[in-house]
Amino acid sequence: MNRHERRRQKKNNKLRPSVSPDLIAGIKQHSKKNFKEAEDLYNRVLSSEPNNYEAVRHMGILNQDLKKYENAYNYFIKAIQINPNGFQALSNLATIHVQNKNYELAYKCLKKSFEINSTYVPTINNLAGYYHKINDSKKAIEFSLKALKIQPGSALARNQYAKALVINNQPEEAIDLLEKLNEEFPTNDDFKVNLSSAYREMGEFEKANKISSEGFKKDYKNVSYLLGYTKDKKNKLKDSHVEYYDDLINNKKVSYDDKAVICHSFFEYFKNQNNYDKAGSYLVMGNDAQYEFKEFDIELEEKFFEKLKILFSKKREFVTKKKIKKQIPIFICGMPRSGTTLCEQILSSHSKITGAGELNYLAEVSNIYRVLQPSNERIKGFESTLNSNLNLKAAREEYLEKLVLKDKNNSHYICDKMPHNFIFIGFIKLILPEAKIIYCKRDPLDNCFSLYSHKFIELSHQYSYNQKVLTKYYKLHEDLMKFWFKHYSDDIFVLDNEKLVNNQEKVSKKLINFCELNWEKECLEFHKTKRQVRTASIEQVRQPINKKSIGAWKKYEVHLQELISNLND
Repeated sequence: MNRHERRRQKKNNKLRPSVSPDLIAGIKQHSKKNFKEAEDLYNRVLSSEPNNYEAVRHMGILNQDLKKYENAYNYFIKAIQINPNGFQALSNLATIHVQNKNYELAYKCLKKSFEINSTYVPTINNLAGYYHKINDSKKAIEFSLKALKIQPGSALARNQYAKALVINNQPEEAIDLLEKLNEEFPTNDDFKVNLSSAYREMGEFEKANKISSEGFKKDYKNVSYLLGYTKDKKNKLKDSHVEYYDDLINNKKVSYDDKAVICHSFFEYFKNQNNYDKAGSYLVMGNDAQYEFKEFDIELEEKFFEKLKILFSKKREFVTKKKIKKQIPIFICGMPRSGTTLCEQILSSHSKITGAGELNYLAEVSNIYRVLQPSNERIKGFESTLNSNLNLKAAREEYLEKLVLKDKNNSHYICDKMPHNFIFIGFIKLILPEAKIIYCKRDPLDNCFSLYSHKFIELSHQYSYNQKVLTKYYKLHEDLMKFWFKHYSDDIFVLDNEKLVNNQEKVSKKLINFCELNWEKECLEFHKTKRQVRTASIEQVRQPINKKSIGAWKKYEVHLQELISNLND
């Protein structure tokens, strides 16, 4: 053995974790949630081996479990200093970065951990969780499946996969997985909460509410059950429950996300009690917490919208010989909460139309795939797509290939109701001229209040939690739509929500006629359809058309002054 080899071996020996009985015993106590005993045992190891990588790392995990995030961060940093290739500690550190809203740093840690060891399931699961957090269903599924390939029986990997399926419009498959997990692990709250969410996505509200109610009654201090519990109008909160959660809201150690969940839960509860002033107060507090968790760069969005107008100001041509004769796309777009789900329900009640839900396909094939916000690099990628006939042809073919897979009925039309596809109307007209485009419009105050009053999945629609930013975004959307109407007014059907509510049959017939189809009376009974609906509007479209949401903001007017004044400017 030469000098260099001896030196390398000496270094490796230093990094090699001790397998002392105290460390093993500490990990065992930790797994049983005997935190004090675990801490004592870890400290005993560290008193003799201060640079023991595993002992330092597990102290970090322990502090994280105790919600002492700053301490956890310091321990993970120390573990990485001890062993820069410590892929486990890098994965642990990423979870703290997510907690602190540092998503780029979290991704860098996970990426490095994955590069060091591409088979370490916790890192792969954390990557799936990261993509779930930013609402990237494609990547969330990809990494969930990677984890399952390595550990098919992993409960955490199966749970992560189920969560990814839900945001990918596959709640039925998610329910199958989660029901099995709940049978195997009947005391696991995380699995129960996810099953409740999946049931809600399928419109099975009784099952969803039952899980939340049972969980809350068993442990009212578990925040995960609170929102589901308060959504059920039959459930009541005790004064002690409200006092407990009010204390949490004012506790600086409680995460922004938990505060947001608590406040939105109380908004739902006091709204159901007709105490609109109190409900409005909690709504504002919850949205402030949610927005502080992750701010939205409205200036970046403004630059993006302006770039779109520049790109489509000049005439663009794309010719394809292969015309679509069947399974023609219908794009239903507009601001979220503008009536897009209702529109899809009406259309998909027709025998020749299949509703495919909210699809990310158009954003994917355009090379500007939006996660939270588009970057300058992605905008450049979009330009390269537009400037190449070959790329445009590939985008068209890829989109249609993906869309057809969503059609189980060999339909004449397939609905893609991703609301934010209003951004891509110019792109749609370029690569899919056969497609039908429906723009859903709603009273601005009703629309913005509906957005402001809803807690969306993870970080989607982050602009909606700040009244000033929300109104700016709404006006950007209006300005972009004026641009599209200037160029394609004859090709866009405007579905006015108020007109639809006031004259359902007349407007619905015009909608069907725009799609060049014969009228079917089933379109008036859209609420009876059994098709899957995965949107924030799911509860509304399970009922006949009503006027309940028109002017709903007026009950909370005192708490919406910034929203009202900005929209009226």
